[in-house]
Amino acid sequence: MKPDDIDLIKSLTPDRINQTSDPDIIYRLLGILETCITEISDLKQEVQSLRDEVNRLKGEKGKPEFPKNRGKRDDYSSEQNRKNPTKPAHKGRTERNYKVQITREVVCHVPSESLPFDAVFKGYSTAIVQDIKILPDNVKFQIEKFYSPSTGKTYSGTRPDGYEGEYGPGIKSLIIGLKYCCNVSEPAIEAFLKFHGVFISSSTISRYLTHNLESFHEEKNELTQCGLRSTSFQQMDDTGARVNGEQWYTQILCNPYYTSFQTIPHKDRLSIIQLLSGGQKILFLFNEEAFELLKRFKLSSAIQSYLKENCSELTLDEETLNTYLRQLPTRNKSIDSIYRRIKEASGIAWYHSQRSYPVVSTLLTDDAPQFAHVAENQALCWIHAGRGLKKLNPLNPAFQEILRIKLDEFWEYYRLLAEFKQNPLPELIREIDQIFDEIFFEHTGYPALDDRLKAIADNKNKLLQILINPDIPLHNNESELGARVQVRKRDVSLHTVTSGGTKAVDTFLSLRETTRKLGVNFFEYLLDRITKMEKIERLGKLIMSKTGMPDVIDHSGCKSSSKIGLVV
Repeated sequence: MKPDDIDLIKSLTPDRINQTSDPDIIYRLLGILETCITEISDLKQEVQSLRDEVNRLKGEKGKPEFPKNRGKRDDYSSEQNRKNPTKPAHKGRTERNYKVQITREVVCHVPSESLPFDAVFKGYSTAIVQDIKILPDNVKFQIEKFYSPSTGKTYSGTRPDGYEGEYGPGIKSLIIGLKYCCNVSEPAIEAFLKFHGVFISSSTISRYLTHNLESFHEEKNELTQCGLRSTSFQQMDDTGARVNGEQWYTQILCNPYYTSFQTIPHKDRLSIIQLLSGGQKILFLFNEEAFELLKRFKLSSAIQSYLKENCSELTLDEETLNTYLRQLPTRNKSIDSIYRRIKEASGIAWYHSQRSYPVVSTLLTDDAPQFAHVAENQALCWIHAGRGLKKLNPLNPAFQEILRIKLDEFWEYYRLLAEFKQNPLPELIREIDQIFDEIFFEHTGYPALDDRLKAIADNKNKLLQILINPDIPLHNNESELGARVQVRKRDVSLHTVTSGGTKAVDTFLSLRETTRKLGVNFFEYLLDRITKMEKIERLGKLIMSKTGMPDVIDHSGCKSSSKIGLVV
């Protein structure tokens, strides 16, 4: 509750309430009541969770959790608000039959003894039935050997690519495909193969999933770099991941042509910068941009003056920077926070100046703080903004009506932006900008709603990046769908144990989602790469060809400087 609200309550008497005709006071009282009810409910839940934790520490059980009624569960989906009402009819079985490749034809005869004497043949009716056969293909290689007495050497034939070891490319690609495309657990893969007559151990399956994957890792890095160059914007989100029992975070970087997964220990701003710069070691550049960010981060003038005097135009590694930071003119207790902000500001400046990896110009994300300032421009997701409004659940009918009207206005404005994306006429920009102000700068009298509207209004420039670049999506669903892939993977395999296993998950999820976007069959891709046939083009080149851009990857170095302290 705000101090002004407390003062209002103290000033009210029954006589004043009876005599007042000011609707603002009534709405404020209703808002105070809504706020109190919400806070009481939140505090009750917090008290209960603390009681449960105390009971668990005592070795007792907490309050049992009962599943919510499915009909009453919270639903913040906006799909119905966004979708096109003129949805095309589903073509169904007829369309499927055109896609099915016929492998054999069978004529179903009518027994002659069941036909009457005057039956006349009238042709065939057609039924297409899909089926599949899984047959063993066990190959016995007779490898020729020759011995030359003159050279003293033995000459042997070689097996085809993909047939190294005891298992062929079909089994190897099937193991990887079942694990990372079909989300099948390793014990289930072992059971499936043994059921079809393949004698294989669980350790061999694990080895195929995590070892000798350098070519796949290389292609994943290549497609990520090409994906970063393929559009004027990138989308990003994160979700939790368990690595050897510890909490890590999987970052999802994507656009309509690719998706790249990277699991890292932290999700702070420096980690995001390192990920966007291809995992290379972060350097720290103190140029004009860095000092402008230090002002935004509200560092003291004494610290800024010290850094300008000692570090201006220097590019430092972290160890060298720490020697300067230890001499900062401050005794602030939050010194770690000051160090972090200095590193973030100079790290962002270095990232924007380096040329060894593509620099993201516009990053579409949610409103999480670690994404702010990383790219030159940040665009925010409209779905996240609308979700904040949809989560409101007022008890008062007057507030319910106000919220309903405002939600209708929100989604009508969203559809207006969607139309602008399809036909971005410059003369519409001013009108769209004015409508934004009318909707989100309005004072409704419902305090909780006004707070949400103010948060949206404060992010006006980030939400309206589409007016500058109509290619930017209105929502961040692309990366959220990528996060869902990782969550489904986590449901089957709770966590990875080794760094190799974590890297393999990131690589194959990236390859799987990118092949899906490029229209490449993931199983055929795996078989092609394992047999080294190279019939399927490199994914990075496919991304570039989709966008009509050259497929040359820039490996030029960073800009250099002649000042002492520079780390090249």
